[in-house]
Amino acid sequence: MGKPNEKKPTVAPDNLFVFGIDEEGKPRGARFAEFNDKVVSAASNMRLKSVHAASAAFSGIAMKLPTGRLYASGKAFVPPIRRDLVDKLNAVLATPGDESQTLEPPTTSAPTDAQTGPSDEPKVPVAGLPKTWDSVDVGSVVLAMDGPEDGWWECVVLKREDAVLTLRLRDYPKQGTYIRHLTQVALINPGAE
Repeated sequence: MGKPNEKKPTVAPDNLFVFGIDEEGKPRGARFAEFNDKVVSAASNMRLKSVHAASAAFSGIAMKLPTGRLYASGKAFVPPIRRDLVDKLNAVLATPGDESQTLEPPTTSAPTDAQTGPSDEPKVPVAGLPKTWDSVDVGSVVLAMDGPEDGWWECVVLKREDAVLTLRLRDYPKQGTYIRHLTQVALINPGAE
């Protein structure tokens, strides 16, 4: 008798690609099987772009990226890659009509003395508690979940791009930034008007 036909398992396409030049000037990149907030936050902290819902042209080149890993600690492994691969991926994203959704890392600029405190952390003026979802903007304080086991924490909005927020813990600013969709945060009761 012959061997029974073995079907190869179908592999789902990678849904998240992370790449760019890190804070040390080294090209890095990886692909992940699914969109994950912790990967996006880790990529943002490394100053790397995150691309999800990639176009066919982008995915074709991005499949050359090595597979990344997300550790239980929340840190992501994004290995070094060739600089020309980063250039090719950026070229596809810059092509008019490319429909890939990109989350850019926060830009770094030399802060002025008025923007820094004793810890040399950039300061974002806290605007208060937003009363509606539409009023959530830079400086607003919202609640965000770090993980199901960690609960909800007060966060300051550092940047808003449509419905994607870049957040920093209000009471622990050195913990890094988080990327969350507007539907993944909660408003704090601002009280009566």
